[in-house]
Amino acid sequence: MNDTCETLCAPGERLPIHEIQQENAQIGNHLCSQYFDFFPLPLLVLNSLRQIIFSNKAFTDLVGTSDIGSFLGKRPGEAVGCAYAAAGPNGCGTSDYCRECGALQAILESMFTREKTVHECQLLCRDEHGATIARDLRVFASPWEAGEGTYCVLTLIDIGDEKRRQALERIFFHDILNSAGGARNLVDILLKEVPEDAREIAHMARSSLFALVDEIQKQKQLLSAERNEYEISKITLQGLEIVQSVVKEFRSHPKALGKRIHLDADSVNVAVHSDFSLLRRILVNMLLNALEATPAAGVVSAGLYREEGRAVFWVANPAVMPESVKLQVFKRSFSTKGHDRGLGTYSIKLLAENYLGGKVGFTSEEPAGTTFWMRLPALEA
Repeated sequence: MNDTCETLCAPGERLPIHEIQQENAQIGNHLCSQYFDFFPLPLLVLNSLRQIIFSNKAFTDLVGTSDIGSFLGKRPGEAVGCAYAAAGPNGCGTSDYCRECGALQAILESMFTREKTVHECQLLCRDEHGATIARDLRVFASPWEAGEGTYCVLTLIDIGDEKRRQALERIFFHDILNSAGGARNLVDILLKEVPEDAREIAHMARSSLFALVDEIQKQKQLLSAERNEYEISKITLQGLEIVQSVVKEFRSHPKALGKRIHLDADSVNVAVHSDFSLLRRILVNMLLNALEATPAAGVVSAGLYREEGRAVFWVANPAVMPESVKLQVFKRSFSTKGHDRGLGTYSIKLLAENYLGGKVGFTSEEPAGTTFWMRLPALEA
């Protein structure tokens, strides 16, 4: 072991290369190691001093070599060309920069707790020409008992595409919502000024912008919910007021053109403790799905009633779904409307059941047509 062990972060000691080669031979003879090359993700085996003693082919492909000897005994940051690998007194893991390294955190936690750990890691690397390359990785570390030693198995997943997509989505939603919302507000102002013969066109423009803003908000909310990033905020809500508001609002929606939206006269108010934005979104999706399934001059109905301590929100249309559609209606990407659709009913189920503690379902049969319903816990009357 090296006598010099100065460090500003993790321990800096290392085993000499001949001992590393012995460990490499021992791991190479282990039954499990024979299957590592079948694993599609880059994989490393580290000793207790965080030195690489074994890797699979996916990792050698990542670093652009077929010879494990070029990085045997090195630490992960040194093998992948981390820009800060040489900043510490004893290489990778020993500088101030390493304190925030997700890969190092995963390794140390796994070694200390003897459990599986996972962290995200942002690396700045240098290629063979000295150019800077940014890598976003998800790092899994797991202890492995092999022979007389305990090792750390490190698996890397490149999440660069995921991170870039998330960044673009944030920028897109922020900018496009500001632009579309601003245009909608501008049309609202112009409606008071346009001459009578242009009023109808102005109202059509407002309806189109309203639909655009609502669609953008819907996609933003769904992405947030799927990533478990949505911060729910429950308050006491009057269910009938929300139903009335959505029905009134969507009578001017482009999808309601030539159709009627009817609020059931037998509806009663039921108070619920829920998230206003999600509840409204679910009702909007139910209404839009019904409008899309309804022929010209058709009627879509909506209502609310109390049943055994539950508030039951429902939306109905006259169409009946084929059996093949009924069996797939809540699947994420299934749609009868073509490719790249199918998120409407899926989002109803996701938001209601995962976030609001509710239950959704539907009936679809002659002559009643199709009714989608959502049950939420009701507050005492």
